[in-house]
Amino acid sequence: MTSGESERFFRDSDYWKAWSQVPDVTADIDYALEAVRRDDGSVLDAPCGRGRLLKAVGGRAPAARICGVDVNLDMVVRARRDVAGARVLVGSVYALPFRDRHFDVVLCNESFMHFDDPRRALGELCRVARERVYFSVTTRRQLNTLLRGLGLLARGDVPHWTYNAEEIRLLLPETFRWSITGAFLVGKKALGLSHAGHRRLHRSLGWLVPPPVLRAFGQSLFVYGWRK
Repeated sequence: MTSGESERFFRDSDYWKAWSQVPDVTADIDYALEAVRRDDGSVLDAPCGRGRLLKAVGGRAPAARICGVDVNLDMVVRARRDVAGARVLVGSVYALPFRDRHFDVVLCNESFMHFDDPRRALGELCRVARERVYFSVTTRRQLNTLLRGLGLLARGDVPHWTYNAEEIRLLLPETFRWSITGAFLVGKKALGLSHAGHRRLHRSLGWLVPPPVLRAFGQSLFVYGWRK
């Protein structure tokens, strides 16, 4: 896949319709909110989709100036409609329309694995962050990879790259101090669970799995950065 092709897919295809069916609160949202402080004055979510995380941020940091950017116009229209008080723009994660260090915290939830130029995207996310950056990825060692290899789980046509923790560390700018948290030893697709059921299971039993195991074999990695 050539550079920019992934972004064109999300801009021009109807994939946004399927993503719009995902409920507002899923297990990953809790991890994204760990990066947000109640006294934050400004927060960016990029790409923001239809505003699921923007809504949650509004509850976490009620006084914050909340901004979202997404390449898909339909997503932006929905976010503008559904997230009161948020400023939501059509734009690219590779060229965010903000000055350096413009936001207290910059979030990138459930999107980083769709970037065909991850180093460039992370550079932009860090550039506009004054204090903190957060992003999440899916991993290659997860159970779903094995199930797809065995033909037990369908493969999709959505542009998607998986990472292991050691590969993510190679992308991280040295201007930030980083922490990586793993989660979801077994994902909702493998278990046949709804988003709500998966979130309940994770909250009740996820803490039993040792963190090093989750970083090595969990379905998701949640990456937190603090500017030095």
